[in-house]
Amino acid sequence: MKTSTLNTLLVAKAIFKKTKSLVNSGDKHSCTAGIILLQDFVELVVLAALDELDKNEQRNLESKSFDELLGELKKLNVPVIKSGTIKALNKQRVISKHYGQLSEPASVITYFNTAENFVDALLEHVVGAKLQEIFLTDILKDGPAKTLIKDAITLAEQGKFLDSLVGLRKAFYISYEFEYCIYAFRLREANDNGLSDWLGLGVSGGRKAHHWTRNKQWIEANVKKPTDYIQINHEKLKTDCMEWGISTVDTENFRRLTPEVVETEKETWHLDYYTNFAANELNIENFNYCLEIVLDFLLKKQEFDASHKWPKRVKSVPAPPIYVGKPILSMPFQGATITGYVKEDYYYSVDRIVSGFNTAEQYLYVHLYPQKAEFSIHEHIWGYLLNE
Repeated sequence: MKTSTLNTLLVAKAIFKKTKSLVNSGDKHSCTAGIILLQDFVELVVLAALDELDKNEQRNLESKSFDELLGELKKLNVPVIKSGTIKALNKQRVISKHYGQLSEPASVITYFNTAENFVDALLEHVVGAKLQEIFLTDILKDGPAKTLIKDAITLAEQGKFLDSLVGLRKAFYISYEFEYCIYAFRLREANDNGLSDWLGLGVSGGRKAHHWTRNKQWIEANVKKPTDYIQINHEKLKTDCMEWGISTVDTENFRRLTPEVVETEKETWHLDYYTNFAANELNIENFNYCLEIVLDFLLKKQEFDASHKWPKRVKSVPAPPIYVGKPILSMPFQGATITGYVKEDYYYSVDRIVSGFNTAEQYLYVHLYPQKAEFSIHEHIWGYLLNE
C-alpha cells in the first residue's frame, strides 16, 4: 500500500470515529453534523482507493465532483455497491451544509450503515482488507497481540463471538493489563523489599498495581478467583490514557464489554464473565466496537513507545582496568560505606563513569559477579570504584 493511501485512510478513520458517535446520538442536530462528516469520510476513502490504483501517478482528481470520482472507480472495474444511496448521501450533505436543513436520525443511520458497507467492499477489492483490518495489518507491529487480534477477527466472521472477544481481551492483557497482574507476588512477604526479590520475579507484571497488593499476605486475604490477580490502579490507568491520547471512557468500556482474562503461567489462561454478558453482548456490533477501541489503544501505545529515544549501544569501548583488592563504595566519595572488594575470581563490567562529590575524583560504577557456573544474586556487587 502506498504511504499516501495509508495516510488518507488514517484521516478517514479519525473522521469515521467522530461520525459514529454523532449519528448514534439520536439528536437531529448531532445527526446532521454527522452526515456532513460521513460524506467527507466516504470521499476520502474513494480518493485513497483511486490513489492506490493510480500506479503511474497520472490521474488528476482535484477538479472532479463526487459523482465523477465514483465514475472513475467504475472505469477501473471497481465494485461500487449501493451507488444510488451513496450519491444521495452526497446530496443530503449539500442540503444540510449549505442550506441548514436538519436530517432525520433514522435516515442518517441508514446512510451510515450503507457508507460502512460501501467502504468495506471498496477497500477489500482495492487493498484486500476492510477498514479496521487495514490498520491492523499495516500499522500494528508483528507480535502476539497482532496475531490474537487477527485470529479474533476470523472467529467473529465465523460467528464465534465469545472466543473472538476473549481474543481481543488477551491482546489487551499481554500488551498492557498484565502490568496490573500481581500473580508473580503471591509468594513475596509483605516486608520483603530486597533487590533479590524483584530480580527473582523476572518480569514487570504487576508493577502498576497498588504497592500494598503486591505481597503474599494481601493476596491470600483478597484473591478469591484467578482474575482477582488483576488489580487495576485506576489513577495510573487514567494517567496512561491521558499521556497516550486515549479515551479513558472507551478503555473502561472495552474492559466491561469483554470477558476478564488473566495469564498465570505461560499459556495458562483463566476466564471470567457474567451470564447476562453472554446473553447480551455476544454479537457482531459489540465485537466491532471493542475491536475499534483495542486497535486505537494499541496503536496509540505503540506510537508513544516508539517516540522514546535511548543512547545507542552499537559501538563499545574496552572497559577500564580495575584492580584486585580495591574497595567498592555505595556512593562516589571516600567516606562512603564499602559494599565489597574487587575479587580475583569475579567478572566485571563498567557501566558508567561519574564525578565524585569531590570534583577532583572520578569513579567507575561497576558490577561484579562470580566466574563460577552457579551463584546466587547475593554474590553480585554493585558500587563505585575510585578511578585512579
